[in-house]
Amino acid sequence: MTVSAFIAGCGGLELTADETAFFQDINPWGLILFQRNCEGREQIKALVSSFRSTVGRKDAPVLIDQEGGRVQRLKPPVWRQYPTAQQLGELYEIDPEQALT
Repeated sequence: MTVSAFIAGCGGLELTADETAFFQDINPWGLILFQRNCEGREQIKALVSSFRSTVGRKDAPVLIDQEGGRVQRLKPPVWRQYPTAQQLGELYEIDPEQALT
């Protein structure tokens, strides 16, 4: 089956029957995760596995926008809190070496 040239999202913590049918039919290149899709490690692993099984490609890309600050899909206490770009810029002005680590 031909892989479609787009990255799909899904509505929740697991694929619905409609999403599964759509992904099987359209075969998107990858999946992007948003906050609504991220509850914990095991849940995310199950969602990724389900997507990859649905499209029949164990290497299908899964992406997430994790910039830090307000744009942080993976949050504490499970994942690390990342600083905002502004905070990193301010730290760089004081201690460039520390800001780069």
